[in-house]
Amino acid sequence: MPLEHPLEFYGPGWHDEGKTPVVNGFYIDRATGESIAAPDSDHHQEYNGPPAVDIIVSSIHEDTTQCTFRAGRYFPMEALLCHIVTNVVGKRKLELDSLVATPFAIRVTLAHALTPNEFSEIALEMANGIWDAPV
Repeated sequence: MPLEHPLEFYGPGWHDEGKTPVVNGFYIDRATGESIAAPDSDHHQEYNGPPAVDIIVSSIHEDTTQCTFRAGRYFPMEALLCHIVTNVVGKRKLELDSLVATPFAIRVTLAHALTPNEFSEIALEMANGIWDAPV
């Protein structure tokens, strides 16, 4: 599958139950050390694990304290952080409580007055808007 963005990189999917990467259709059973096939018929789900950057967006504003968003993206943390701060927080003039970035995680806590729908729109833009952002 070709990459859709010049900064995006490949990373393995992680088996939802095995909590380990799926490589060439196999994952390691941590209890036995066996390589186990993870065929499509296995009905497992995969998620983005390391080296993907984990993006977590939450809110402390009283109208959206129940809102939390989480996604993993195979991009350099610096590119994601720049997109989030410049193209989302800056352009929308959002009020932040905190922002923490490490090599494999970005945690954004909003303090802005938003509806739950606005929160969802903003969180999706933080995680997915990089594909539309200029390089």
